[in-house]
Amino acid sequence: MARRQEAWQELAGILAAAERRGPRRLSLEQVERLGLLYRRAASDLAYARTYFPNGQATAYLNQLVSRAHNLIYAEEPQRLRSLWRLFAHTVPATVRGAWRPLLLSAVLMGLGGLVGFFAILSDPNLAEALVPPELRHHEATAPDGDIFPVQFRSLIGTAILINNVRVGVMAFGLGITLGVGTALVLLYNGLIVGALAAHYFRAGLSFSFWALILPHGVLELMALFLAGAAGFCLGWPLVAPGRLTRGAAFRSGARRAGILILGSLPLFMVAAAIEGFITPMGSLSEWGKYGVALVTGALGVAYWALGGRRAAGAPADTDAQAPPAGTGSTAAPVP
Repeated sequence: MARRQEAWQELAGILAAAERRGPRRLSLEQVERLGLLYRRAASDLAYARTYFPNGQATAYLNQLVSRAHNLIYAEEPQRLRSLWRLFAHTVPATVRGAWRPLLLSAVLMGLGGLVGFFAILSDPNLAEALVPPELRHHEATAPDGDIFPVQFRSLIGTAILINNVRVGVMAFGLGITLGVGTALVLLYNGLIVGALAAHYFRAGLSFSFWALILPHGVLELMALFLAGAAGFCLGWPLVAPGRLTRGAAFRSGARRAGILILGSLPLFMVAAAIEGFITPMGSLSEWGKYGVALVTGALGVAYWALGGRRAAGAPADTDAQAPPAGTGSTAAPVP
């Protein structure tokens, strides 16, 4: 059993770190080692109970395995902490690591938006093809003094929200087409938004239009960029796996894509709440709605930029409880 002491000591060190700082501060490598070392220690304990039932090593292993079991199989509060760690640390850290596909998503949507905007300015008849009919002719029927009637505020906000959620799902799922489908979806969505913006610009309603769109639209755009980045993370490893096999590269990219798409869900949910309660508010001035957009955008960027940095920089824990000496070396090999 003596030759297994190093593994026991490593397990004790990981447990000490988790018990002192909390399991959510463990690194990914420590978590993976915890599972492996726990299984080995449990196997060693079964052997020790058979051949050394009253030995010092058996008592030590019993205590060590019990601590590891309690940590690994913690009840719901631990799962809630894991959920907190996911969104407070893992998601923003993954977003920062995926800045290239995130930037590519933003550039593609921006490019599509510019094309759509200038296409409508150069040929207003294109609005018949690019702007949904229910959003096209409202200026002819809006009452004087109320450019966007209450029912129209809800209509346009809801229509764009539903469209963006659908686009996010498509951008992620079409990543499997080596990212080509993702790129086309982002370009097309930008084209439609740009065309819509140009349509209201020509009608002299840009300020009011963006006051309706931006309070929830800022977070929706951030969520769309995440969904697009997730699609590229899914497809690009199939094109350029690097030093890994394509299968290994795809699995790694899929894990990162999954985290990114999970990170987009709260953004869509908060955007939906803003669309439901703030966008239709006639009592809130247009400048007030621009203020809401500024605050939500600043909070979103701060979350991406700062979230999880302390946990990511936490020093590795090396404390360990030494196993007892003199345990002998007569044990048979344990898998």
